[in-house]
Amino acid sequence: MGKKEKIAILLCCHERKEHTKACLDTLFEGFPETLEPTVVAVDAGSTDGTPEMLQAYPMSCGRLVLIRKGAELFWNGAMRVAMSYTAKYLKDSAYVFLINDDVRFLPGAPEALVRRLKEIRADAVAGATKAADGTQSYGGVRLTSRCLARYELIPPSEDAVLCDTFNCNCLLLTGACFLQMGNLDRAYVHSMGDYDYGLRLKKAGKIVVNSADYTGICDDNKTEGSWRDRTLPRRERLKKKESPKGLPRRDWYHYVRKNYSFPAALYHSLTPYLRILLGL
Repeated sequence: MGKKEKIAILLCCHERKEHTKACLDTLFEGFPETLEPTVVAVDAGSTDGTPEMLQAYPMSCGRLVLIRKGAELFWNGAMRVAMSYTAKYLKDSAYVFLINDDVRFLPGAPEALVRRLKEIRADAVAGATKAADGTQSYGGVRLTSRCLARYELIPPSEDAVLCDTFNCNCLLLTGACFLQMGNLDRAYVHSMGDYDYGLRLKKAGKIVVNSADYTGICDDNKTEGSWRDRTLPRRERLKKKESPKGLPRRDWYHYVRKNYSFPAALYHSLTPYLRILLGL
């Protein structure tokens, strides 16, 4: 067997030990022997035993680096920590794999993504995931408007389709692309950092393609109980919208203003409030 290629696997976690363990278990079941993994896990103040589980996780190949931070970090902030560590200490990684800890990987997913990356000679592959009901939940994304922030998911296919952006639930990058593109934008607290990152890759001329098949099971965020839930009182919807996991106005305005235009930023900033006011 030839020399193994190094792969850095980045994830963040908070208070969902069973999800995190299942993610790692399915990822490493049948993990390709041609890859040497280093898991960089950032735990944001978990009190449910997640850090202890990670410290004791049986890595039969490679190693696991646990970075413990406070609960004030949400997805974007925690992934910035993981990416900073990787850029500093794992520069020789052939691949960098960004994942969410609620993904249950399907057999052969890492190997299939690496093969896709090599065959297409792409800079990144956005792995498609599906919900428990079989519908696509995350993956590569195409823009459906040149002027407004509107998108649709790209289904997996044998034919490679260029992605305009992506979700980072399952994203494989070459090490060279990762180092060149730098970290996520610090302006975001939780969401939007992955779409912003994807648009940055597109502007830089990077080749990002969809996966040939589904790579894992991952339920998408539900409307029920969120700021989009029309059954909730307006005051509660507004509170949920401005929470880190909702659609906070500063993050959302920054994202649209940065990637589109000032008029688009005004439009997208106002419409959520109108939806809440009108009960839509």
